[in-house]
Amino acid sequence: MLAVSMGHADDILVIVASGCVSREDVESNLIPAIETKLQDHASIRLWYEFTSEFEGISVGALWDDAVLGLFHFSDFSRAVMLVNDVRMNTMVATLACMLPCPVKVFAIHENLPAKVWLDQSPPN
Repeated sequence: MLAVSMGHADDILVIVASGCVSREDVESNLIPAIETKLQDHASIRLWYEFTSEFEGISVGALWDDAVLGLFHFSDFSRAVMLVNDVRMNTMVATLACMLPCPVKVFAIHENLPAKVWLDQSPPN
C-alpha cells in the first residue's frame, strides 16, 4: 500500500509504503500525487519511506514505477528513500535507479540527515 503524507513543503511529495505495493497503488495514489504537485511546481522532491510493515512490491508496480520515471524524466529534482531493514537495500537501490535524479538511501532512523540532504540544492 502507498499513502501520501501531508504537511510538508509544497514541492515535496512524501510517500509511505507498507504492506504489499501493487500496480493499483501506483496508479491510484502515486501518479495522481505527482501530477497534482507538478501543477504548481516545475520539479518536485520525493521522500519515499518504507515502513517496517512493508512486505514487497508487485511486478506490475515495478513496471509502472519504471514507466513513471521515463514519463516524468525531468520532473524530480532529488529523492530520498528510507528503509527499515538492511536486507531491503538491494530492492531499494533498484527502485532508486529508476529515478532520473540524484537519489540517496537512508536508514529509517536517519530521517534528519535525509531531510538535510533533500533540502540541498540539486547539482547543476
